[in-house]
Amino acid sequence: MRTVSLNVEQTIGVAHEVIAIDNSRGEYGICQAYNLGARRSQYGILCFMHEDLCFHTPNWGGKVAEVLSDPSIGVLGVAGGMYQLRAPVPWWFMGTAYMREQVLHSVPGEASTLHFVNPEAQTLADVAVVDGLWLCSTKAVWEQHPFDEKTFPAFHFYDMDYCTSIFRQYRVCVTFEVVIEHYSKGSINEAWLANALRYQRKWKQRLPFGVIKIAGQQNAELERRGLLDFIDKFIPSKLSSNKIISSFAQLLVLAPLSRESLGMVRRFVRLRLLR
Repeated sequence: MRTVSLNVEQTIGVAHEVIAIDNSRGEYGICQAYNLGARRSQYGILCFMHEDLCFHTPNWGGKVAEVLSDPSIGVLGVAGGMYQLRAPVPWWFMGTAYMREQVLHSVPGEASTLHFVNPEAQTLADVAVVDGLWLCSTKAVWEQHPFDEKTFPAFHFYDMDYCTSIFRQYRVCVTFEVVIEHYSKGSINEAWLANALRYQRKWKQRLPFGVIKIAGQQNAELERRGLLDFIDKFIPSKLSSNKIISSFAQLLVLAPLSRESLGMVRRFVRLRLLR
């Protein structure tokens, strides 16, 4: 934590405070920790961030303040998706055509890679949701839409949930004026799978949504692919089989007789019901 605090101090360029929530004993979920930190803050702009980051842009705090001075903008990040499917999938599932991102990823044992997707050469891009590695908002917006500690008591989907909760009222944006290095990769584990279903259930009346429109047939195909991908990841997990029934139902409505759908049903029966 000292390393990232020093990096912030050296690069942010504006008056600030670092509110570190000690969670070494695992007392808090990330939503609870973020809400606790936000309540303690004395300033009007909040940056919720992981501790494995390094900022490479001098005076980035001023850039954030300038963007969030626009009252139409509620959330600012450095990576996000322009459209969120109803299927329980991550924001990046649909591929680079639907992403806007600028993050330098550095993982031990691997070469650093710049994930950069900005086909229109924008400084600021509108998206549907942003990744929670670094997520900025005003305190006023957070007070209206605090992180949902009840639905998401652990990790994963807190970021997508926060963005979804404000999307109808505010813009969600990705900035290309702040370069951040991230020292880890996202992971899809059982906690992620469980929270994906919680997110889908909470927002079933609002999904899908986004800043672009996707035609019905194309959307149906993307949903089908998303459901197949999710079910494929879910089957080997130790989560209850009952949790996947609704996803199977959605898949069979979209493509009841497709070879892939029937193949997934057979895989489920073989690996789940016969083991």
